[in-house]
Amino acid sequence: MGFAISRPTPAPLASRLKDVNQKMDDICRLSGVPGASVGIIHDKRIIHTHNYGFADVERKIAASSDTIYGIGSVTKVRDVLPGFEHDDPVVNDMLTVTDILSHRGGLAGSGTMSLAFQGDGDMLLPRDKLLELVNHFPVLFPIRQSWDYFVWGYSLAGLIVEEITGKSLQDFISETLLSPLGMNDTALKLQALDPKRLAEPYSALADGTPFHLTRRQVFEDTFFEASGGLFSTRNDLLNWALATLEAINETSSGSAKASSSTVLKQMPYIMSNHAAVLNPSMRERSCGLGWVRTQLPGAAGVIGDNFPLWTTVGDQPILGDKDHPLLMIYHQGSTVGYYSHIALFPDTNSAVVILTNSIALSDAPDWISRVIIQAMFGLRDGGHDYVRLAREANSRQIAEFQTVADQISAKRLQSCSSAAPPNLGASTRTTLELRFQGLETQAYELRYLCDNVVFEWSLTHDENKKRGRYTIAALEYFLFTFKLDREGKPASISWVTDPLQPQMAEEFFLEVQPGLLLMDNTDLKLNPDPTS
Repeated sequence: MGFAISRPTPAPLASRLKDVNQKMDDICRLSGVPGASVGIIHDKRIIHTHNYGFADVERKIAASSDTIYGIGSVTKVRDVLPGFEHDDPVVNDMLTVTDILSHRGGLAGSGTMSLAFQGDGDMLLPRDKLLELVNHFPVLFPIRQSWDYFVWGYSLAGLIVEEITGKSLQDFISETLLSPLGMNDTALKLQALDPKRLAEPYSALADGTPFHLTRRQVFEDTFFEASGGLFSTRNDLLNWALATLEAINETSSGSAKASSSTVLKQMPYIMSNHAAVLNPSMRERSCGLGWVRTQLPGAAGVIGDNFPLWTTVGDQPILGDKDHPLLMIYHQGSTVGYYSHIALFPDTNSAVVILTNSIALSDAPDWISRVIIQAMFGLRDGGHDYVRLAREANSRQIAEFQTVADQISAKRLQSCSSAAPPNLGASTRTTLELRFQGLETQAYELRYLCDNVVFEWSLTHDENKKRGRYTIAALEYFLFTFKLDREGKPASISWVTDPLQPQMAEEFFLEVQPGLLLMDNTDLKLNPDPTS
């Protein structure tokens, strides 16, 4: 005797989208997002668009479809980049372009972001240091044996494009991709765009107030140009999504190659599973080239800022339900002042595009995308209320900074009363001014903590946001441990530049003047020899 499985019939699409705008607005308001532009594609048609708030709060310029936002992320590498000579011979001989674009190359580059960028719009290292940096990255895991997001891979890809074509990255992508797709409001160089339509960058303070950042982070002519330098509009990214879906469908019908009229080539290879992401997982969760693949129901948003706020993969709020299995292909972007999200559903020719102009309290586009996906496909999602989850994520993010403050206070009170600070020049001091690269714009207060040699430079949540910094709230990151020479004077510091890899503390040799510590980030090797 057989049993028929009865699946619930979802309400009509228009009805399901009815409440989406209000939920999106609520998430933006709670998370400190002043402006957002959202577009939805279903069955190859743009079926819904929505704009929230302001591109420029102070001048009351409303967000629109044409508002320009920052959207932030097989050949051997050494064969096309002669300057690539990694310290590890296995990496040097085996690393391919596919490895770096699918984040399976095994290099630990997250901490080096701390050497390149500390906030306030300054890039701290010159573009020509990229290969020198990458050549000395520690090996996090054996090549192709795991997965870890590696933003530097796309910086290398930009160099490879310029090396092979002899053209600038802007000229190459404009000629081969942007112009043929009619993406006339997308560029790496701001001078190519209408300044009147550029969304101003903001960050969200703890009370949800948008804080207007004094400088826009621009990656033009830096080594992050290829990995996070594009500015675009909702309309242009809807064009991109439609072209990508068309290319996927054209090549998934059995042909290995797209027709000559298709702008996007080799889509089966680009979109294929090249690396498992955060295994174990019963359903697919993998990485293509630049895209994350997730079989719903499953944990989504794995490269966004909401994901770390839940301790493990198993703790994540699951997107989707078992009655609606779906392949979701997506990417998340962030740069100072902007968050973005794009998700594709090839089986239904659907896409979601979300652009915002704030580094919000949590990753607002991630929550907004879930609201839309839930409504578009009639998903139950275990009854998740994403407005409530956005509020919870905001609270968790703020609490992480308070935890750091509490840990530092406890360390001072419990174990540090008897130890004096080291001799820092003319006198013993309990406070220094730390300047990354010696820049006055990169000055932070460095305060004595304990054990004769440990100082801290922790920031509150709002101090961090007002400096235009990426969100890092970990005790280890804000501790500097001085190493003293034979005369008891500071010679170097040890600093955990990546709190996820505390075993990889780096050593930096310093210039210490009375009351002033100048930190030179251009000394790039791990534990370098000061005599070399």
